[in-house]
Amino acid sequence: MKISIEDRRIKTRRILVAPPAGPSPDILWSCDFTGSLASYGLQIQAKDPSRVTIVDQGRDGGRAVRLLTLPGDNNIASSGDMQRCDLWLTQASTDGYPGKEHWWAHSIFLPDDFAMPTWHMYVLFDFHNTNTGPGQANFAVNFDDKGDLVFKGFGGLTDRSGYYGATIGKVKKNQWYDFVYHVRWSASNDGFMHAWVNGKKILTHSGPTLYAGQGVYLKLANYHTPVCDPYPTCIGNDRGMVIGELEVHALPSVQRRPKMIQHLLSVDPRAHES
Repeated sequence: MKISIEDRRIKTRRILVAPPAGPSPDILWSCDFTGSLASYGLQIQAKDPSRVTIVDQGRDGGRAVRLLTLPGDNNIASSGDMQRCDLWLTQASTDGYPGKEHWWAHSIFLPDDFAMPTWHMYVLFDFHNTNTGPGQANFAVNFDDKGDLVFKGFGGLTDRSGYYGATIGKVKKNQWYDFVYHVRWSASNDGFMHAWVNGKKILTHSGPTLYAGQGVYLKLANYHTPVCDPYPTCIGNDRGMVIGELEVHALPSVQRRPKMIQHLLSVDPRAHES
């Protein structure tokens, strides 16, 4: 997709959640940002609600959402020194309960003004565990201490147990990255998480995907250590990023599926078996 100059200048973390053409009875949740955030069940975690704005540029046109962090955007929802501007969906809207099986799809775009992490903790997307207070998310897309984008997952009896993950690698600005997940939520060995990026399978995990007695809820995240050196004496700059096209589908049917899942199955026909 060609990105216009105006696109690249926007300091954004945009989230475009778009349904496929026509109604689809197996879509559990979708969002195209033509309505209010509240109408989609999305809630804000930010220093100020003005950090979250709707913009007109999205993955394939349409509307999207801008999530912005500024210096001092810390101590938000147990973030401590880390800066946060997140949107979150309830567990019920996420359908994040033991035994549930879903397909998810979303996209991420990093514009020119995104401050690329080199060692800094930076979360872009996650399925968070449902306990109150601090806790390690069950699944996340984040940068690691080498500056690589990675998948990081946990599941089992206790917080941070049962680690699994995979390295996506270095990412570039001004390029879309399309993510697809096929997941069964479980604290037992019958769980699984399969993940693709741009049609390539990156992660295959069989085993726990939840903590015992908990579920998950979706977070569209701008959550990070201030991206500056030397931290913590530095302050950090503004942040921007884009996320697009996200849906959750019930199983067993994936016949009415969003474009990214259609594309995935065209380049990897065996993906439906995962």
